[in-house]
Amino acid sequence: MADIRKNLIDSWRRHFVTLSCMQQPSGAPETTALVFSGFVVEIEGEWFYVTAGHILDAVEQALAKGNSLSHWRLTEHLLQPKFGNKGVPYDLDIRQWYWIHDEARGLDYAITHLRQFYRDQLEAGGVLSLARKGWNVPHPDQQWGLMGVPSESVDYDGETLIGARLVMVALEPAEAPEGAGAKAENVHYARLADGSEQVVRDVDGMSGGPVFAVGEVDGQTRYGIIGVQSAWYASTRTIAFCPFMSFVIELIPHVREALEEAARLERTQSAQSGQSAQLAPDS
Repeated sequence: MADIRKNLIDSWRRHFVTLSCMQQPSGAPETTALVFSGFVVEIEGEWFYVTAGHILDAVEQALAKGNSLSHWRLTEHLLQPKFGNKGVPYDLDIRQWYWIHDEARGLDYAITHLRQFYRDQLEAGGVLSLARKGWNVPHPDQQWGLMGVPSESVDYDGETLIGARLVMVALEPAEAPEGAGAKAENVHYARLADGSEQVVRDVDGMSGGPVFAVGEVDGQTRYGIIGVQSAWYASTRTIAFCPFMSFVIELIPHVREALEEAARLERTQSAQSGQSAQLAPDS
């Protein structure tokens, strides 16, 4: 059983990527480190980074206040506890993200396309994308687990080194906690398994992390992504996660349309370049 658990963790962490930055509030001298949880999926042959929508809300609000958010990095599965300047430098442009955060409806997703440079660098670091065969629908007969970096584990030396701990915690399907409201119809709830306090006290910072499911298929252990961690009810140690499959299925037609438009634009630009070359005067 221990070997199976280790193999699953090693497999899951290859899809997990953190998004981090240095934050300096407007007018304040101190700098803090922000580390967000997320993961990489493949849609129509392209790589995308997925996290929780409320994280992009927070980024947008911080920028609107004049805070400085710098040194953005995408870091693969934190094999080293101190990743400092490691990871892939990332040029965050909030206009290149699509996100939705609607607490009343229980929708909390953010996604952005990863350009070829980022894909190449992450692949070189051992990251694997979750293709369609790895997308699942939650079922109570499965074993569930959450992966992420809790804020309680983040340590920053004030200069370049960020320390953080990647954790995986087992989940048990649960009823909607009191006060969940209408969003209970759109999200799934799970309680952290007994003994999880020894792994993580508070899952703050794990928002956007993947919720995986494990089950037996044809006698073999298989896993897949079932959700994006969204909310935390500390009194009952219960999380809410948004189903991944329904979100990504809605995105596929839009991704196809965007890729087709990009291909048309590339063909047009190529044709125009060819015409310009033909019209150029001989030297």
